[in-house]
Amino acid sequence: MSLSLALGLAWGLARRLQAVICLIVLLSPGAGRADQFKVLDAYTGFAGTPAVNSASDYIAWLRQQPAFRDGKLDHLPDHAVILHNTNVRGMLNGLGYGDAVIEEVPIGYTDPNVLFVVRPARGQPFLVNRGLPGAGGISTQLAELAALGVKQAIHIGTAGLLGSRIPYSSLIIATGAYKDGAAFLLASTPAEAAEQIAFADAGLTDRLDRDMTAAGIAHVRALGFTSPVYYFQKTGLLKTLLTFPFDAGQAPGFVEMEEASFFASARLVDVKAASIVVGSDRAVPTGDTIRQEFFDGSLDPLLSQALRQAIVALSTRE
Repeated sequence: MSLSLALGLAWGLARRLQAVICLIVLLSPGAGRADQFKVLDAYTGFAGTPAVNSASDYIAWLRQQPAFRDGKLDHLPDHAVILHNTNVRGMLNGLGYGDAVIEEVPIGYTDPNVLFVVRPARGQPFLVNRGLPGAGGISTQLAELAALGVKQAIHIGTAGLLGSRIPYSSLIIATGAYKDGAAFLLASTPAEAAEQIAFADAGLTDRLDRDMTAAGIAHVRALGFTSPVYYFQKTGLLKTLLTFPFDAGQAPGFVEMEEASFFASARLVDVKAASIVVGSDRAVPTGDTIRQEFFDGSLDPLLSQALRQAIVALSTRE
């Protein structure tokens, strides 16, 4: 075979291989792109960039609306409870706050966000915000409360207990919570974006603990795990939370929907934030799966007790 013929055959084979490779690349998922957008990477990758949208702008706009031109949103109490319960007024009535000292103020425009302004004849005035679920709800509410002048806030809700770490019928004071995706998105620095846990304000948390101890109220301090969803939680994740070899003091005792984003938002708006939850159900390891067990008592007395203790703690000036 002549040299020119051999070179020609080699060149032809190389061209065919090149065509095959190009065809494979073109038919591959994501072909024609240098990279694919990674959503969770982007959540933490832009932590140092400025934020958009301002709760202060929304509150300023709200004050110009006919319903609020009388100054209804001015000079509000500077401490608030965000209570996840449909019957906020009923719970306040049960604690001795009559309808005459409660003013219901709807401040939501696209969502049912309602403030209950409580001005008792004796004692400090305070706000109760009926809680909206998940990261979007809690971060919106806390930002707007801060824009209204709130400096301290306590979140109260329910939680799913993990195994036997925490008993039913105890109030749970959260020391912090493992982050959900929204809490990572709320990070304001790369260092904060690298942290796995969002912590409650230590001073306000200690105050709740001291007050409950002095009152003889059964309670525990525990770390939570924030899941942005209630339905469709993954069995594999719950099994891992129950079996992972966490360092001492790092194992979560419960799963709930708001705490991490609540604590992360509090950093952004300079609000001291704490949380109390009560166990409504429990994840119980059963063979190779997880069984959901429900608390067979009433949660209302526990939530009412949590509300009372939150009001006491917020009314204490230190």
